[in-house]
Amino acid sequence: MSEHTSASENSRGVGTALCLSAATIGALIIAQGAGFFDTRASADMTSSSAGVSMMTTRSGNTEPLFVVDDRTETLFVYKHDQTRFELWAKHSLPELFTEARARSVGSPRP
Repeated sequence: MSEHTSASENSRGVGTALCLSAATIGALIIAQGAGFFDTRASADMTSSSAGVSMMTTRSGNTEPLFVVDDRTETLFVYKHDQTRFELWAKHSLPELFTEARARSVGSPRP
């Protein structure tokens, strides 16, 4: 029973993080559209080769690296701390999109 409870708590935490991320991105899109920011949003560097796409951008003192592996349909997010890259998050893209679709129509998660 404790395994089921901890898995449920973990999925709730991931769901909460995704909702907060979506709300933040939505607020930034609205702020950008309203002209609150003078600069244009842009990636510092993008690259794509052999089914792997990468993008970096500045975010305060960090420079995250987003990697999409087309073969495994996985998103990897790395953070750079001046000396090395560290894996910050790893997500299955089909699962992320399935969860987002379910949330958009208000149906429960599978």
